[in-house]
Amino acid sequence: MRLLALAFLILPLRSGWAADFHVAPGGDDAWTGTLAAPDVAHHDGPFATLQRAQRAVRELPPAARMAPVTVLVHEGRYELAEPLVFTPEDSGSAVAPVTWAAAPGAAPVISGGTRITGFVVDAHGRWVAHLPTVAAGVWTFNQLWVGGERRYRPRLPKNGYHSIAGEVAPTPGSAGKGYDRFRFNPGELDAGWRNLGDVEVLAFHQWQMSRFRVAAVDAPERAVTFTGHTTSASDWCGLRAGGRYLVENVAEALDQPGEWYLDKPTGTLTYIPRPGEDPARTEVIAPRSEHLLRIVGEPEKSRFVTHLEFSGLTFAHSAWAMKPEGYSYGQAEMTMPSAIEAVGLQDGAFTGCAVLHTGGYGLELGRGCSADRISGCALADLGAGGIKLGEGQHRERAEETTHHLTVRDCVIAWAGRIGPGAIGVWIGQSADNVVEHCDFHDLYYTAVSVGWTWGYGPSGAHGNSILANHMDRLGQGVLSDMGGVYTLGVSPGTVVRGNRIHDVTAFSYGGWGLYTDEGSSGIVMEGNLVYRTSSSGFHQHYGRDNQIRNNVFAYGREAQLMRTRDEDHLSFTLEHNVVLAHDAPILGSNWNKPGVHFAMDHNLYWRDDAAPDFTGKSFADWQAGGVDGASLVADPQFVDPVHGDFHLKPGSPAERLGFVPLALGDCGLRRDHAVGALRAWLPVYDAARAHDQAFAAFPPPPPPRSLQPIHEDFEDTPLGEKPSDAQIAEDPKVPAANIRVSDETAAGGKRSLKITDAAGLKNSWDPHFAYAPSFSSGRLAGSFALRMDEGAIFFHEWRTKGNPYHAGPSLRIDAAGVLRAGGRELLTVPHGAWLRFAMTAGLGDHADGTWDLAVTLPGAAEPQRFAHLPCDQAFTAIAWYGFGSDATGPSVMWLDDITLGPVAP
Repeated sequence: MRLLALAFLILPLRSGWAADFHVAPGGDDAWTGTLAAPDVAHHDGPFATLQRAQRAVRELPPAARMAPVTVLVHEGRYELAEPLVFTPEDSGSAVAPVTWAAAPGAAPVISGGTRITGFVVDAHGRWVAHLPTVAAGVWTFNQLWVGGERRYRPRLPKNGYHSIAGEVAPTPGSAGKGYDRFRFNPGELDAGWRNLGDVEVLAFHQWQMSRFRVAAVDAPERAVTFTGHTTSASDWCGLRAGGRYLVENVAEALDQPGEWYLDKPTGTLTYIPRPGEDPARTEVIAPRSEHLLRIVGEPEKSRFVTHLEFSGLTFAHSAWAMKPEGYSYGQAEMTMPSAIEAVGLQDGAFTGCAVLHTGGYGLELGRGCSADRISGCALADLGAGGIKLGEGQHRERAEETTHHLTVRDCVIAWAGRIGPGAIGVWIGQSADNVVEHCDFHDLYYTAVSVGWTWGYGPSGAHGNSILANHMDRLGQGVLSDMGGVYTLGVSPGTVVRGNRIHDVTAFSYGGWGLYTDEGSSGIVMEGNLVYRTSSSGFHQHYGRDNQIRNNVFAYGREAQLMRTRDEDHLSFTLEHNVVLAHDAPILGSNWNKPGVHFAMDHNLYWRDDAAPDFTGKSFADWQAGGVDGASLVADPQFVDPVHGDFHLKPGSPAERLGFVPLALGDCGLRRDHAVGALRAWLPVYDAARAHDQAFAAFPPPPPPRSLQPIHEDFEDTPLGEKPSDAQIAEDPKVPAANIRVSDETAAGGKRSLKITDAAGLKNSWDPHFAYAPSFSSGRLAGSFALRMDEGAIFFHEWRTKGNPYHAGPSLRIDAAGVLRAGGRELLTVPHGAWLRFAMTAGLGDHADGTWDLAVTLPGAAEPQRFAHLPCDQAFTAIAWYGFGSDATGPSVMWLDDITLGPVAP
């Protein structure tokens, strides 16, 4: 299949249009441009270039500009050496707009790329072309399209991801700015690679990814240093042990069909063809121009580009050039460029257009844009996101604000192919915009993001409407902390209504459907259907007075509703919702002060595999706390929710609670509204949806570590490093208290994990570390070896997820060596020697509120056993397997041979 190779027929755009000028590949810029084809004598005909047609429109006498002006672009590919630039002098008026349109029956492509020819097939069947401008340093590129599909440079590993082996302190001068190096595992990077400075390392953080250029590889230390650093020195942007990364553009890794490599010093492009590709017939395009179309008004001078419309045109092949210091940005890939960008465009329109094969975003309406429409457009195969509305800066001057923009009946698909943290439609400091009836499909992050103020400060994002969109296949396990619809800041009048959001999958945490993040306030979310999310259907980090009503939230894998921060005001009101769970609780995270910090009522709750749980309480006890007094626990009677049919059967108990059935057939693109390039492209889109994995830019997530048994002996972890698979909690103000791998002693092998405590810590329980397993059935066994020096205080615990959590097996050894568990003193253990502990507990149906412990003392042939020690009755699953020091002064202890896994039946 050729995903985006567009060979289609564009239907006539509007009957009765009088074309003032024509552009065609067989034209001549010396002609008048008033004929659609050359005359018989070849004395007159269409223009050859878009630039000549633009000059002709500008040169029209004032009387001619009193009527509509149309430029018809005929079939062909129009290659741009530089972007088209439209300024206020290209404007039309309300009665005489200027329209650039595809000619009837034509599918013109305005391309920022160059077709590469002259390939020679070498002895290995590879296509090889010499590009003198690349060898001369005039041109380079990092994208390539073959037969209409994006192809990728060779990567390592070939399957899955590498894991960072350990942290390395930033280079002098980078401390406090970000991270610029890490330690790698043997064989993952090679100082001898050809063109080492062209090798890129793709490091995945939480909600974004950094692209680094390699500056140096220290083979003996197994450390790589980059030419730049991450965008922040905060932990969320760190290069921590266990973090995922890929290595791209490695010449020596070129060995798979579809891969290509550009050797810049020699200007040699090498491509390994896929079956059926022929260098004589297959189109190969590399990009040159970062922008294809720029609309440049001057809103600061009250000079705008007005009433300019583009219809039925395809814009393709924009470049993205990474800077010498690499690329790292905090959120949404905001700084990545757009193929089409506008400043100061008023009453403009893009109708029935396609924006394909981009290096960055597709289309951007920025500072001073207002009353513009993007309607019936296809935006696909995007290096970053689809559309940016507004900007990150909050403008006070009215002429420079961005507002009243409409995105309607568009498809945004296969985005984030270079920058995975990009957004389908991003709305920044911009007000009164509408995004409705769009399809968002196959993104690595959020579909629609609204607002750009963290907290309760001034925000220009208000009155935005996100209506009746279809959002699916988001996240895909590549990044974390995302939503179908994500909001930031105070946004009065913003409405999120009637959207269908499903299959949102985060890498580690935060795969939500509706996500009101920092300071989100005054927002109404109603009539939405959200299901199959890796975290929950709704999550509020913090905000004020949001209304969450008449939604369906179903099949969140962690919970259905989540809330994080407690604040001294009403965070939200949640009412008339239907909530359906399977193998997960109704509520997750923090639900303190019900009825005071949040309000809930007239909701319908159901769990189809067990009685629903409300933060460990029965429904009656939950109601007694002051919420959900008129709510019910009952089967909502959906038609077939497992397969996505959430219509209610007659007589559903939801009716008694005032729930209004959702208009489920009204979400997403309205096919009868599709025109121009979008209408012709839809068969390609429909066929390709069944083969998404073939077009993936990043590997699927590795099997969740949470479902894998733990067996850690620290033998493969470099000395002085933290364990890679655990979350470490240390106090940065007391660096002497830390957790590091040591070879001073070991229970087996040569290495163990040393826990050093010190005075002055904010939290007595630091330093500590924990694994994040996810077992919920059968019997589970855990074990470890421990050695404590004098003065050390040790604790170990198993916990459920959630806040509050429920504790399972738990033990503590005080400074005198007294071991306590299950509420009683068990024995005294010696200092300075290795001890072994083994525990078992039941989960799910096997949980009975007890656990067993065996302790093997030094020199003992048999362990001492303690059966049926009590624990929390609600401990039925494990999400936290933790170890730590509880001393308040200097102390040392060691851990080794940590295991956790199911007991064989």
